[in-house]
Amino acid sequence: MTARLFAKGAERPQARARHARLSLRVFAVFLALHGLVHVVGFTVPWGLGGPRGVGYSTLILNRSVEVGDTAVKLLGFVWLAAAFAFVMVAVMIWRGHPWALRSTVALLIGSLVLCVIGLPGAVMGLAIDVVLLVLLAFASEKLVGRPASRAVR
Repeated sequence: MTARLFAKGAERPQARARHARLSLRVFAVFLALHGLVHVVGFTVPWGLGGPRGVGYSTLILNRSVEVGDTAVKLLGFVWLAAAFAFVMVAVMIWRGHPWALRSTVALLIGSLVLCVIGLPGAVMGLAIDVVLLVLLAFASEKLVGRPASRAVR
């Protein structure tokens, strides 16, 4: 009976580890998908297409600043770089890289800024970035064993 209880107790840490790995991998896939949506910020200014209802505009910051065609196309490269970075961070999380959490937080903050620049078209991305940052703040203690305020130092 003691051996049986010990065996059940031994399964719990393994089950938690499997659950944590699965959760991180789901998070990584979601980050990669979120990153791929950033490609729209590149394709629309360059006339390569985009989702229905997303039109080309040279206005940024909630249509309050006119920046011109060249600036919007250059900003498109920043959107493309963000898309690439999200996929790279997703791979880091998937593989358990020690810098994954820090990189994810930095990238989400950068994406947040980019989405503010892209308002109103990027309002959904802005909301997703905020939700992901909040989730990371709460989950970081479980992921790395300390609160987010100390995890990103």
